[in-house]
Amino acid sequence: MIALCSRHMEGEAEDRNEAAPRALSARKLTLVAVAAAIVVLAALAGGLTYKGHKQKQDESAILGAVAESTLVLNEALGPQGAADAAARLDAHLARIKAAQHTPLSEAAEDYVLGAREVARRRAEATRLTAPAAAARQALLAHLAAGGRRNEGWFQHAGELKKRVENAHFELNSALKTLDSLLEGMPESRKRIAPLVGEKALVRADTLAAARAQEQEELKRSAEELERARQIPLG
Repeated sequence: MIALCSRHMEGEAEDRNEAAPRALSARKLTLVAVAAAIVVLAALAGGLTYKGHKQKQDESAILGAVAESTLVLNEALGPQGAADAAARLDAHLARIKAAQHTPLSEAAEDYVLGAREVARRRAEATRLTAPAAAARQALLAHLAAGGRRNEGWFQHAGELKKRVENAHFELNSALKTLDSLLEGMPESRKRIAPLVGEKALVRADTLAAARAQEQEELKRSAEELERARQIPLG
């Protein structure tokens, strides 16, 4: 009987000895699981923090690009113009494209892209104005010059007249494209205004005045072209 009790007690001791490592192992697993959960949560929190920081950086860059683009556009539409305006606006456009795609970035890209094209066409029209005027003056000077009107004179007059037509055709094309771009800018402006505020954008009356000026230049160029075409060479 004593022997049986002794074996029973020894069995219980062995069970306790086996249970202790199992309990320790379970606690270790629990601690590992908790640690893993903490790491995951920390990573998620860090990711959200980085994302929020990146979004704020992008928004700040976009707002700056829009405001600076407006200054360049105003300069391009001014009396002196700005031959390098399109290139400067390209840099601002690149800043916007580097940001995350959001309603703000999309509206800003549309606005700055429109501004860049307006500046590019305005510079092109300015560049083409002088050659058109020079071509007209050359034709008028040739017609006014004295001397015998032989075959060579008529041939040169025809060449000068063709030069006037080509110069004004290019100028008119640039002015028409510019007029179309200026017509579309108010819509781009309207789209982005609630996101950046009115002060960051080109004024509506500035766009209207610029378009009226371009239309006047287009009308004048078309009239000059028509007058050149009506000049008799016979």
